[in-house]
Amino acid sequence: MMQTITFKGLTQRVIDKNGEFFKARPSFRAEFQCRSWFGKQLRGLCDITALHGYSQIVRDGYSMVERTVWTCAVVASTISAITLLMISWSWSVETPTVTVTESTNYPTWNLPFPAVTVCNLNKISASAARSRAETMRRPGNMTVDELTELFRLFLHVTGLGDPDPVRYRLLHDIMLMNNLEIPQLMGEFTPPCSTLLERCMWKGTQWRCDNLFQVVNSTEGLCCSFNYYGLLKDNYPKKITVSVPKDPRRVMASGYQTGLSILLQPHAEDYHSTDVASYGFKVMIHSSYDYPDNDAEIKLVLAGTESFITLMPTATYATKDALAVAPSVRNCYSRQERVLGVMQRYSYVNCMVECRAANIYAKCGCVPYHLPNNGSMRNCEMKDMECVVRARDRYVTAVPTRNGSVERLSYGSVVAPCGCLPGCDKVQYPSEMVTGRMNRSFSFNAISFFKDIQLHNQSLLHIYLADLTATHFRMDIYQDSLGVLASFGGILGLFLGFSIITGFEMVYYFSIRLLFDAIAKKSDKRNASSAVQH
Repeated sequence: MMQTITFKGLTQRVIDKNGEFFKARPSFRAEFQCRSWFGKQLRGLCDITALHGYSQIVRDGYSMVERTVWTCAVVASTISAITLLMISWSWSVETPTVTVTESTNYPTWNLPFPAVTVCNLNKISASAARSRAETMRRPGNMTVDELTELFRLFLHVTGLGDPDPVRYRLLHDIMLMNNLEIPQLMGEFTPPCSTLLERCMWKGTQWRCDNLFQVVNSTEGLCCSFNYYGLLKDNYPKKITVSVPKDPRRVMASGYQTGLSILLQPHAEDYHSTDVASYGFKVMIHSSYDYPDNDAEIKLVLAGTESFITLMPTATYATKDALAVAPSVRNCYSRQERVLGVMQRYSYVNCMVECRAANIYAKCGCVPYHLPNNGSMRNCEMKDMECVVRARDRYVTAVPTRNGSVERLSYGSVVAPCGCLPGCDKVQYPSEMVTGRMNRSFSFNAISFFKDIQLHNQSLLHIYLADLTATHFRMDIYQDSLGVLASFGGILGLFLGFSIITGFEMVYYFSIRLLFDAIAKKSDKRNASSAVQH
């Protein structure tokens, strides 16, 4: 064992177990003095600090057991505080942004009225298909009815049929013989908006339907859309383009008389190919800048009915603090942070539909007619149909090649397809629908609206706001610097009694106090020297 013996007036020496002496190194003395000073400062700090329990550890008159109990309590509180600080910090890191309800009384006139896209359940007009078949060159043994039947193969891209390579090739050869393409024929075969829309009323005023509706492409094919601004160039007739508002329309009231009312003609006798076993229309309600997709609010309006669709819009916006965070952290894009190839404005719906078009193009070298295309990608022909149908999951599912019915995907485990993220600012239109059989035998309302109309199988649709107020959500950062300070300060204050002054005490006792002690020692030596001289 090493023993230390101090001789008064002599240098310190160390005796080992063999009794041999050797002179201690100067570093031992410095280390001893440093430890002695640190212990003295620490004891003084514990004696006067406001930190909970520390003064009890060094208080005079306490037994070793009491000091041990207080030491254990202080250590337990410190560990608890550190644990909660780590949990609080992890929450801030894992959830950098939070969406809260800012108001349930946000004025609806500050929100645009949604786009209303009406699609006939009948995708191909029987009369148009037959007229085109009669004028087309075809194999000698093929009748007009047989060719008209082949046109149904166009709808296989929407999932309405199984691959049929032989018939695909036959129709491809016929179209090649007549120098025709699928988008051209689908434009001819789709029932036109002029016959689908018989009457239109907007905010209580009757309008020409072609002034309100334009032909647009959608995942349902060609449809008629109101208040749609998603394309870089609209499809309104040139003569009325100047009268179309530059921004989406709004309403200043609620109730069906203040919204959109349309009288729809299904032309049941002209049905050729449908994706629903009924007569009527699909109505998609979506943002004015979003591509008409299955992500929209979809309602089925049957022939011979009157339907009321009430809208209860919700809006979400991001604060400047939230937008200052990187998009990968806040998990959304603002409208200016990403530019799309076809659609006018960025949104998650638009990005995903362009992503699906890019996926199927990468697989088959073409884009189906019902997906957006700015002309830079080749349109699919019938010879490509087999590839398109077999690779349907690439433009139908959100995450291609992943089977969501079997495999459960956890949040964050899948990289966003094509880098698409939700939009930071968005407006959604949850809706409810009430429908009934239309019978105007005893009705005296809107007489001028139905003037010169012979009601047989038409559908009347009203779309309007249910209330003058909407729900407004705000996306903000989870904690700013002041919030972090308050959170950490609350935890440290609750468990340890820590404060800014306590922190200053620690700095003072181990830095500033050292300076004052040195000054005091130097003054004492000066005074002692003066006293010896006298």
